[in-house]
Amino acid sequence: MALRSSPVPMPEKRISFKKGSNGNIYVYYTLRAYRNKYGKPTSSEAAIGKQDAETGMLIPNRRYYEIFHSEEGCEKSKMVEGKSKSTAINRVSSCGTTYTLMELACRIGLRGIVEKSFPVNWDQILACAFYMLCEGNVMLYIGDWFDETDVPFTDHMDDHHCSRLFSSISYIERDRFFTEWVKFRLEQEYIAYDITSVSTYSKGIDIAEWGYNRDKEKLPQINIGMFYGAESRLPVYYDVYSGSVPDKSHLIFMMNGAEKLGISNVRFVIDRGFVKKDNLSFMAEKKYLFVTAFSGHLNAAKKIIDECKDSIRKAANRINLFDVYALPVDIDLYGFDMKAHVYYDGQKQVLDEKELYAHIERLGAELEKIDKKKRTTKKYTDFFIINEDGNSSFAQNNDKIDELLSRTGFFILLSNDESLNSTEVLQIYRGKDVIEKNFDQLKNGLDFKRLRTHLNATTDGKVFVAFIALILRSYMLNKIKQHEQIKHITLEKALRELRKIKVLSFEDYTRTLLPLTKLQKTILDAFHISNDQIIFAFS
Repeated sequence: MALRSSPVPMPEKRISFKKGSNGNIYVYYTLRAYRNKYGKPTSSEAAIGKQDAETGMLIPNRRYYEIFHSEEGCEKSKMVEGKSKSTAINRVSSCGTTYTLMELACRIGLRGIVEKSFPVNWDQILACAFYMLCEGNVMLYIGDWFDETDVPFTDHMDDHHCSRLFSSISYIERDRFFTEWVKFRLEQEYIAYDITSVSTYSKGIDIAEWGYNRDKEKLPQINIGMFYGAESRLPVYYDVYSGSVPDKSHLIFMMNGAEKLGISNVRFVIDRGFVKKDNLSFMAEKKYLFVTAFSGHLNAAKKIIDECKDSIRKAANRINLFDVYALPVDIDLYGFDMKAHVYYDGQKQVLDEKELYAHIERLGAELEKIDKKKRTTKKYTDFFIINEDGNSSFAQNNDKIDELLSRTGFFILLSNDESLNSTEVLQIYRGKDVIEKNFDQLKNGLDFKRLRTHLNATTDGKVFVAFIALILRSYMLNKIKQHEQIKHITLEKALRELRKIKVLSFEDYTRTLLPLTKLQKTILDAFHISNDQIIFAFS
C-alpha cells in the first residue's frame, strides 16, 4: 500500500493567505476569534500548509492533520478531503526507521539471505534486529516499540516472544546463514579480524568464564571473534568462545571455521598480539597473507628501528598520502621470511616524546614517596640510576632515555605479502579501524556491554540477532559519513529523525504520510531513498 503526501482540497472557511519572501502562498487557519483586553477584534491562527501554484489546492503540513483529522477537527470541518466523519484516524505510527531498514536490508542482500536461512521466523529476526538497532539491547520494551511503530511485515512481539525466538535459532540455521552471507558479500577484499569480550551476571551460560576483560570489569565473560570486510566495511562472520580461552589460541580455530565458509585466499589484518610462532606457522601452512603490527617493545623490533633510523628520512622514502617516511626491510622472524615496513611519523614523534617525559616525571614523583627497598624494581631502573648509599638518592639515566628518544615516532608493520609496497601495507592496516569502530557500535551503539540473558540457547540467538543489527548499523553509518551534507551528524541523530516520520492510518484503510522535513529528506537521500520510494512494500 502506498503512502501519499499530496495536495488536498482547500478548506472553505476560516482560512487566510500570506505571501512569503520566497514567493510561496502560505495558508493559515483561524483557530478562534476573540477580542483582546482592549476590546479590539483579534484571532489565533495556525499555518496549515501552502497553496499549490498549479492546482490551487493545499499542500498540507503536520499542523493541518492535527487540526482537521482529530475528532474535534472533523466536527469543525464536517468534510475534509472529501472524506466523511467516518474516515477518522485509526492510528498514528512511526514508519521511517522500519521502512528505511527494510529497504537497506533488501539492497545489501541481507533480507533475502535471512529469509532463505530462517524460512519460519525470518520476519521476527529482522524485527528484533531493527529494535536493537533503534532502541538497544534491553528487550523488555519491544512491545511498546511495536505499539508505536509501523512494522507491517510481522506480528506484534513482546519480550517473551523474543526469548522464544532466540532459543529457536539453531546452529544449523546460523551456519546456513553464514555460508550464504559470506558467499554473497565476499569479493576477495581484505579481511580484518579481532576479538572483544561481553560481560554477564548470569551463572547459567556455560562458556561465560573469567578471563582477560577488555572493559576492566570483574565479571565472567564470553569472547566474540569477528571478521569484517575492509572494503565493504561490513561484518562478515563471527564466532563465540569461552571467556577464559586466550585470543591467540582461538585464532587457529577461528580461521579453520572461516575457511569452511569460503573465507580463504585473502589478506588478514590482525592485531600485534597474534604475532606468535604457532600462529605464523599456521598462517604459513595455510598460505594466508597478512598485515600486522610489530610491537616496538620487542628486541627484534628495536634492532630493526636502530638499523633504519639514520637512513629513513629521505625524500625517496616519503609517503605524502600519510605524511610519513617508510623503508621496507627483509627479515626472518621465528624462521619465517617476511618484510618489515618501518615508518617514521613526525607528529607521532612529538606525542611519543611528550608521553615519555610525562612518564618519567610520574616515576620520579613515585620514587620520592615510596619505600627505599622498592626503588630497585625494573619499572624505575629503566629510567633512573638508583644509588644504594645511605641516602638512597637517584638520578635520571640519560643514556637509556636518549636511547628511547631515538626510537620515538617509529612503528613497524609486518607482512608476508611480497606484492605490497609500504604505502599499500599502511593503507590496509589503517583500514583496521573499521573493526574497532564496529565493536564500539556493538557494545555502545547496540548496548551490548551486557548480555542480559541467562541461558546458553537465548545467548547464542541474541548474539546472532545483534550481528544482523550490526550489519545494518555499519552500512548506515558508512553511508552517512559519505554524504557531504550530513556527515557531521551521528547515527543516533539520524535514527531519531527517521523515527519522527509518521504515517496516518484511517478507518477506510487508506494511509497518508505526513510531510517530511528537509533534514529527513537529506538523511533518506544519504541512503539513496527518494520521497517517492517511501512505500511499505515488504513482500
